Amino acid sequence: MLFGIIFIFLSAFHEDIWFDESYSVAIAKHNFSDIWTITGNDVHPPLYYWMLHILWLVFGNNVIVFRAFSVLAIAILGVLGYTHIRKDFGEKVGMLFSFLVYFLPVMCTYSQEVRMYSWSCLIVSLLAIYGYRLYKNVKNKDSLKTKNRNLIIFGILSIAACYIHYYALAVAGIVNFFLLIYFIRNRKENTKLLRNFIVLAVIQIILYIPWLLYLKGQVAHVEGGFWITFGISTLVEVPSFQFRRQLDSTFVFDANTIIALVAALAMYVYIGYRMYKAKKEKEEMKPGVFAIILYILVILAVLVISLLMKQSILFARYLLVITGIYAFALAFFMAKEKRKWVTGLICGIILVLGCISNVTNIMINYDESNMKQIEFLRENIQPDDIIVYSNIGNGGVVAAFFPDNKQYFYNGGYWDVEEAYKAYGPGMETIYNYEDILKDYHGRIWLIDSENCGLYNEFPKEGTTTVIEPTEFRTKYQNYIYTIVLLEKE
Repeated sequence: MLFGIIFIFLSAFHEDIWFDESYSVAIAKHNFSDIWTITGNDVHPPLYYWMLHILWLVFGNNVIVFRAFSVLAIAILGVLGYTHIRKDFGEKVGMLFSFLVYFLPVMCTYSQEVRMYSWSCLIVSLLAIYGYRLYKNVKNKDSLKTKNRNLIIFGILSIAACYIHYYALAVAGIVNFFLLIYFIRNRKENTKLLRNFIVLAVIQIILYIPWLLYLKGQVAHVEGGFWITFGISTLVEVPSFQFRRQLDSTFVFDANTIIALVAALAMYVYIGYRMYKAKKEKEEMKPGVFAIILYILVILAVLVISLLMKQSILFARYLLVITGIYAFALAFFMAKEKRKWVTGLICGIILVLGCISNVTNIMINYDESNMKQIEFLRENIQPDDIIVYSNIGNGGVVAAFFPDNKQYFYNGGYWDVEEAYKAYGPGMETIYNYEDILKDYHGRIWLIDSENCGLYNEFPKEGTTTVIEPTEFRTKYQNYIYTIVLLEKE
């Protein structure tokens, strides 16, 4: 576990961020009430941003702390292999679970995103663990005190899941539903437990009602058009996600894609074989089967919702939320392997792929190009300067690092994002014409442009002089391109 924790932290101590992470960094400075309202106009629930706000209150606007906080969740998840999985399913399952959590190729990349995925993964995994413990409490006829203790923990995790990510909400809904059916079927011996569970379910619903109005608006927003598409990339990336280092912005069938897909498919075939052998030898299968069913049901639920909305919301990156369940299913059936060399071979391949993934991350994340644009601005920007951008991708990164300078996002495409982008406020405003900036302004204007200098070419230059000519910066991290220009208006 110590080696695994060090492993996933190796590439995490850097300030580089991309647009999604910039949103997290920017919204963290707002108070709890404003976070609720702002994220209600985006596409995610507020719990993770509240957690970041607490960090912001203690450490300030510190990207490295935010990133380490994300990795911490996966560090804890791996420890569950010893504290929970080992106790419930044995030493071998627990050890394999910890190994997979730390060394699956995807983990050292997405565990450190300044996003809600890693904490969602931890909460969902704990939710599944305590859901299964409740199932076992009934099956083993444990005391009501033990059942109620696990029920309270389960309830807290369940409502937390609902407020951290919508894939986690799907897990909470599915697990609650199946537990309800199970408790009803065993109600004669568990009348008080069923009553307490229903009370807990009502409490969960009451606690979630305040968010339903925002959820309705978010659904309408996604139905109106969203960036996720369904195609060949989805069919390849969804089954192979855990064996990838990172999803590329443009899908290509390159060596990394093929290796990840082959490794994933080989693992599925092997787990299918182990399930067949377990059934033939009449070994215990239910925990692993439950995990597989839960994992598949979440994906199916997302597909059904996508069909109903006529807009795909199935995206491989979101599967990190349920990767703890995936890791448990693999660990459970791998633990049934009696040939040590087979287990060693599988773990060895995963370790090699994980090391390649992490070495690549280290080379990218610590590349000296990544912060050159921020360093350039820090050296030259003045407190009264304003910043303008039309590409919210690189503009959002600048906004996160320079919240005290007045900024304008030129929304030439008239996207319905003004309320959601208040995350970057109050320093940043969304505008729809340049006159909103230039009418009464006199002073220095920084243009944060992309490769083609589209903003610089169309920006009104009458009455301005160019102080710094277009200067290009290319980052290894997420391959962002910045062209920075400084104008001065008389």
